[in-house]
Amino acid sequence: MPRLRVLRYDFPRLVVEENSVPSTSVERLGGLLSLRDYSVVCCSRVLRGDEELEDDKEYFVLSPRVGVLVARVIGPGENPGLETLYRAMALRAAPLGGGALVSFTGFVKGYVSGNRVDKLVYEAYRELAEKKLYEIAEKYSRVPGVIDIAILHHVGELGPGDFTVHILVSSRTRHEAFHTAALVLEEVKHRAPIYKLEERSDGEYWVLGDGVRIRRGQVTREETRS
Repeated sequence: MPRLRVLRYDFPRLVVEENSVPSTSVERLGGLLSLRDYSVVCCSRVLRGDEELEDDKEYFVLSPRVGVLVARVIGPGENPGLETLYRAMALRAAPLGGGALVSFTGFVKGYVSGNRVDKLVYEAYRELAEKKLYEIAEKYSRVPGVIDIAILHHVGELGPGDFTVHILVSSRTRHEAFHTAALVLEEVKHRAPIYKLEERSDGEYWVLGDGVRIRRGQVTREETRS
């Protein structure tokens, strides 16, 4: 019988199981394991749906499928499960020859242009924002060498030092991971429909894109680097 190592990531939980099934195809395996979205990996390769699993051979079953692990908006009080996410991405990448996991975490600044920041208020229509985050992650998951991408973006009221966004990329080499993580971040900042109001000692500012700030109620803008 084929030997299976099943890794199921269902935000924010990871379940790792050892299993075995009668010989079957990759396509039919989902029904046996009650999985809808998955990839089967053997010998550093994602198998096609019509390929047959061989007896006494080891296979890795990754759910969800290789590419976008998670693209999600995190509300107040929600646990992003970062330690579990790191572990899931490493375990999923290893059977595919992966050896690099790069992450970026943004947080609220304490001062901007010499002015004290009291808080940032992030707002988003969750379904639309998550759809766009998924599109961005899916686009860059097709970069050669990239294995998985994860994007988590916080919303609500956040104070200085609070985390705002997490971008994680696993790949075969560190060069692919670093480069892709930077590209993903720029698209998230400029394309994701997530809006932030910066409340600071000199007033309130809408923050648009990368470093463009417009005072609330005015049309003039201030440009700084984020």
